[in-house]
Amino acid sequence: MSTTEGAVLGMLIFGERSGYEIARDAEDSVAYIWTPSRSQVYKVLPRLVESGLARSREIPQQKRPDKAVYRLTPLGHRTLRAWVEKVEHEPADSAIFPLKLFFCGIASAQAADAQLVAYRRWLERRLAKYEDLRRRPGEAGYHFHPQLVLGHGTTRLRALLAWTDEAGHALRQREPR
Repeated sequence: MSTTEGAVLGMLIFGERSGYEIARDAEDSVAYIWTPSRSQVYKVLPRLVESGLARSREIPQQKRPDKAVYRLTPLGHRTLRAWVEKVEHEPADSAIFPLKLFFCGIASAQAADAQLVAYRRWLERRLAKYEDLRRRPGEAGYHFHPQLVLGHGTTRLRALLAWTDEAGHALRQREPR
C-alpha cells in the first residue's frame, strides 16, 4: 500500500468523509507530516473502493453536483491496522514513521513503540551518514555552502531524535501498568 493510500484510509477512521473533506482534514491534522494534493486523494479513493477497503455513497446536493462520501469497510479497517503495524526499516518516504504513529490508535499496543523504535534507528543511520560527510569537508565538493546546508540536516535529525525520546517517554507513561 502506498503512503497516500494508507493515509487516506487512516483519515477515514474519523468517520465518513468526501474527498474534499479528507484533503481539508489532512491540512488541519497531519499536514506537518503528510500533505496530499486533492487530486491525489480523488485518485486514491476509487482504488480503495475497487479493492474493497472503502465504500462510497452519493449524496444529492442542490445547485451543486452530487458528492461521494467514503467510509472504511471491515476489510479496510483490518488493512489499515496491518499497514500501521508493519514496520518499514528503509522506507522510501521518511514521513511513514510519524504518519503511522499518528494512526496507531487503531493498532496493537506495541505498534506505536515499534514505529518509534524503527524511526529512531532510521534517524540514527541518517545522522551517522551526515556526520561522516561533515568530517570530509574537502571531498566531493563539500565546501562552505554545502557544509552549511549539511548542518541544517544534522540539526534537524538531532531534533527529531530528541522528539523520539520525548514520544517514547510519553508512550511509557500512557501504558497501563
